[in-house]
Amino acid sequence: MDVKFTMVMPEELAHKMTYIGKYYGRSRIKEIEWACKEYVKQFEKEVDKIKLEDT
Repeated sequence: MDVKFTMVMPEELAHKMTYIGKYYGRSRIKEIEWACKEYVKQFEKEVDKIKLEDT
């Protein structure tokens, strides 16, 4: 199930995420989603796997 929420960020960062997303053929929201997935992957690699019951 997808979770929808509003995310507030500085305007400059939003524009940069749009630029990066376009570069890779993604929308800004898909670029943010991809970046979040990479962040979680790196965290789990460096720290520990996140179990859903821990959230």
